[in-house]
Amino acid sequence: MSNFSYTVGIPIFCVGFTHDDNLILAGGGGSGRSGVQNKITIYKIDKDKKTLSTLIERVLSRDEDAPMSLSVHPTEPVMAFGINSAINRIEAGENENCRVFQYSDERIEPVHNKGTLSSKDPEVYQKVTRFSNDGLLLATGGTDGVVALLKYPTLNPALPITQFKGHEIMDLDFSADGKHIAVVSAQNLWIISTAKGRVLEAITNPVLNKKKPFVFRTCRFGRGAFSNVLYTVVNGDNKQKPFVCMWDASNWTRIRTLTIGSRPITACTISPDGKLIAFGSSDMSIRVCSAKSLQVLMTVPKTHAFSVTSMAFNSDASLLVSGSVDAACHVIPIPKTFPKNNNFAILVFTLLFLFLAVAIQVYLTAQK
Repeated sequence: MSNFSYTVGIPIFCVGFTHDDNLILAGGGGSGRSGVQNKITIYKIDKDKKTLSTLIERVLSRDEDAPMSLSVHPTEPVMAFGINSAINRIEAGENENCRVFQYSDERIEPVHNKGTLSSKDPEVYQKVTRFSNDGLLLATGGTDGVVALLKYPTLNPALPITQFKGHEIMDLDFSADGKHIAVVSAQNLWIISTAKGRVLEAITNPVLNKKKPFVFRTCRFGRGAFSNVLYTVVNGDNKQKPFVCMWDASNWTRIRTLTIGSRPITACTISPDGKLIAFGSSDMSIRVCSAKSLQVLMTVPKTHAFSVTSMAFNSDASLLVSGSVDAACHVIPIPKTFPKNNNFAILVFTLLFLFLAVAIQVYLTAQK
């Protein structure tokens, strides 16, 4: 099976999978009269025909924003989204930005709405949504620097809201045991205790590659055998290659830093078994890497017309799906095994070739 793209007619901001491996896509044209619907759709992927067929769909209000972030509950048929209310409700301080939906074979139904953003600015939105691995907590991060930790299913506050003033929350993630949340803004990485709400560690102004300033973009805790690792993406400008940093989650020291691609990374996801980590870049390419070594295992160029906004693996990591504002998703089959890295063999061959060339040159010189 080869890669394929499928156009769904709306800008895609959210990609996920249900527990039975049907594809969740959500997005839209936002509030106003753009003519582009806001909706959540669950599709069945036909890998042989390279098509998607709609199973269930929920069209959302045109007066409200499009779904901008998604997290699928780890055990229940439940999805949590970041969706801003209508502008007049936001300006009245009534933004119910955190939305929880339940899905079945017949329909997608709203279950809970919760406001975690107090800003009356319609441009402020819930950029990140994340369930903990046990599904008992739900964290949200806003572009106004607000991080909220909620109990599931009540959505009552688990802790008081944390406000990082002057910062936009770029990403956040729970540790495997749920005891910590990693949060990144452009200039900061914070580790927060989910028990006390205290900031346990703060890393500011990432400087790599000969002291050039970089910015954090995403963060993900590893899974399975790599649950003690935190991965962060650190971008420079378009002239600087992005880095992926691996941190030891026991003491928050950096254990490895490697460049991945040549353009800023815009999206990141980890396979359910924790063995693979994928990155989408502003050059529209996608790279699948080993979570252990960050070795690039496969590269898929030109997946979209615009930057990748969201990605997700299915349950057995046999598929990786990406979305973009180009209104298309890209479906990538993931092989069970990857070709072994031949860099060492190439190095040995090169050295032998150089040695042979030098030996021949010495021999010819001696014959003169």
